[in-house]
Amino acid sequence: METRTAIISDAKEMQLLHTNAIKKTCSDCYSKVQIDVWLDGRTPEGYHEAINKGDMYVVVENRMIVGFGHAIPGEIVAIYVDPASHKKGIGKLLLEYGLQIALKGHTNVKVESSINAEGFYKKHGFIKIRDGVHITKGVESPTVILEYSKSS
Repeated sequence: METRTAIISDAKEMQLLHTNAIKKTCSDCYSKVQIDVWLDGRTPEGYHEAINKGDMYVVVENRMIVGFGHAIPGEIVAIYVDPASHKKGIGKLLLEYGLQIALKGHTNVKVESSINAEGFYKKHGFIKIRDGVHITKGVESPTVILEYSKSS
């Protein structure tokens, strides 16, 4: 497995993985309406800006993207793993790579997580700060705000 900075040609595969991950791993915690709104209008081009800034990264196994992340200083924006590749340490690799980015100039890193991923972040040293909510097109979806401290 290789972790590397994402490139524009990765965007389509990232978008497909993202859609698949949300549909499969979030369906126990979110309604079909919440998931549909979450995915509405998502295109490969929507990843281009963050890719061009160097904020997105991927894990590649056998020439296929099996996970991707997005991090900026002070924040883990997203981590998604192909559901077929769960329990292989890919999420941990993505988080470790993202923390290198997020900790630049910061001692604390925040993440607004889906409720199904709360346990993953806690397992890796994040502490829940509060419940949150993400509103898209008038549809509310619960989230969890967590924080990682470099001293953890």
